[in-house]
Amino acid sequence: MTDLGFLLARHGYDAVARDRTAHGGADTYISRLLGRRTVVLGDPDGARAFYDESLARRAGAVPPPLAWLLFGRGAVHGMDGTEHRDRKRLLLDVLDPDGLHSLVDEVRGALITRAGGWVGREVDLHRELVSVYGAATLHWAGLDVTRREAELVGRRLAEIVDGFGFAGRAYVRGWRARRWAERWARTAVRDARDGRTSPVAGSALQMIAATDLDERQAAVELLNVLRPTVAVSWLGCFAGLALASVPAEERARLVPQEAVHERYAFAQEVRRTSPFVPALTALAVRGAEVSGVRVRAGDRLLLDVIGIDHLESRWPAPRLFDADRFLDHDEVAAESAFDLVPQGGGHPSGHRCPGESLTLRLLSETIRVLAGLDLEVTPGAADPTRMPTLPVGIDRVRVERPTREWPDPAWVAPARALG
Repeated sequence: MTDLGFLLARHGYDAVARDRTAHGGADTYISRLLGRRTVVLGDPDGARAFYDESLARRAGAVPPPLAWLLFGRGAVHGMDGTEHRDRKRLLLDVLDPDGLHSLVDEVRGALITRAGGWVGREVDLHRELVSVYGAATLHWAGLDVTRREAELVGRRLAEIVDGFGFAGRAYVRGWRARRWAERWARTAVRDARDGRTSPVAGSALQMIAATDLDERQAAVELLNVLRPTVAVSWLGCFAGLALASVPAEERARLVPQEAVHERYAFAQEVRRTSPFVPALTALAVRGAEVSGVRVRAGDRLLLDVIGIDHLESRWPAPRLFDADRFLDHDEVAAESAFDLVPQGGGHPSGHRCPGESLTLRLLSETIRVLAGLDLEVTPGAADPTRMPTLPVGIDRVRVERPTREWPDPAWVAPARALG
């Protein structure tokens, strides 16, 4: 059998599905990844096992060439036990939902301002979203930067994300961006600690600088707050593609201020259907049986993110984009902690991504603005062999203003002018 690592490098998002077919088609099965016996977990029971801290550990699970690029060396993502819970608590405090309103409002206002300049021309939607999300998250995090610096930092953070799939030049660019970003973030932390800057109390920079983390670790975790916000730009592009593909009347119902649940449902379906995170890994620390498959101590555990999010027994017609399937939910419900895992699963106190609620809110506001425009995207599927991938033609989106009034004055928020 071909090693799953080779399949991931060659087939990207289709790799696990190909491997599963070669091994008989079961949701959970035994394979090999980088020469190591690996249990591929492809159903909610498998996801529950993956987030059982008595069974799985994160330390050493992700190969350093990927972990250090995407998360930084010594980041929270590779920790377990008390050490993980203490560091995770810091990030949960920084990303407390009550403190995110200003970030979400700024993204909305900046998008409206930008979108007004898109009308009547073609735009690179991904580049625009990176710019907007990057500038907004830097301001919210307490970093006083010029417009030019915000653009540069946003691009570097996007290059880190773009490199995680080992895609040739993108991987090299990603490492250059990682080294640059860590130097920049260390300077920001040092300046805050030495009193050369005065970040707002309660901001991400102030809270992280106030910890006893050494300068390098503090810089790593500051980037782990900023980078995921910029990474939402990939999902924002798939939201734009989805909006361009649905009838005008369906887009229209997403625009009103009160359409909170409708936008939430659309955002969740974008997360469920969009190729972004293909899989996650951990290491088994003891033996167990998961979905009828025997796990041995030392096995690699691979959470099949795409497989679980497209499991037909949970998501009827899983390849169909149908936002209505989420209209019964107004938050990530407890019963969805293991059957909807686009950013991982589990519970917030464990290894679940602390930025998931922010992702949903940013996506919802992006959908709110884009739904008010007429978007023309060149038809075509995203390249599944490229990780991360973007929709074909997303760099040439034609934007037209609809005949109805746009934007609705009731929900326009002013954007902060940088520099």
